[in-house]
Amino acid sequence: MAPFSDTPDQRMFWGGHGCQQIFNSLLQSIIDGAPLQTVIAEPGLGKTMLCRKLLNSLKSHKSRFRALYLPCPEQDFDDALIKDLLRTPSRQRRTVLLLDEAQALPEEFLRQLLRWLTTSEPDSGTTQAVLFGQPELEQLLDATALKPLADLRTANHEIQPFNRSQILAYLNDRLDRAGEDPTTLLDPKIVETVWHASGGVPRIANTIMRKALLAARNDDSSALEHHHILSATSTTDAAVS
Repeated sequence: MAPFSDTPDQRMFWGGHGCQQIFNSLLQSIIDGAPLQTVIAEPGLGKTMLCRKLLNSLKSHKSRFRALYLPCPEQDFDDALIKDLLRTPSRQRRTVLLLDEAQALPEEFLRQLLRWLTTSEPDSGTTQAVLFGQPELEQLLDATALKPLADLRTANHEIQPFNRSQILAYLNDRLDRAGEDPTTLLDPKIVETVWHASGGVPRIANTIMRKALLAARNDDSSALEHHHILSATSTTDAAVS
């Protein structure tokens, strides 16, 4: 298992910076029937990982929920998806729409979403939605035409960048899960540099660590040295002063 892949891996989910609490709240609110919830985060902070974890949890309860996932509206918003969304579900199950990168959703779709969330037919189940998006999503929902949709929202969760202690715990957790020994790979200077260079963004921290570990292997070094981290940051979208 690679400890620092750029691809979201559910086995590596770490909730120590609040994502576990957000997950628990999202799931409980869905169970309670909340029509609309939002999760706001800058790129790289873990909203896609959280979205997929929620999707997998809902799929494990197929008798209760029909979970539909739209990962990237700009690429995957097509007629086939719309037909699937419009298909009338069994009234024994709730349809839960999980929409990632929701700031890119067309306004027309959001108006249709409002109709789905507020229209109840005798033979159809309830529709609920969770929108995962960048801060621009808030601006979109602030539009006058979408105010009725924003008014349906029962909760808004924000994912923040990691602080230094969270970066340390995050790196330790990932290395442990991958079968590595953090004590031979991390020291306070390395952690400080990764935290500062990444700005507390786990996606950037992953890239730095992956490159640094590769550099250490190329040097036949069993330990991670500070110069490996500096080398990694020099080829990563990171800031080191």
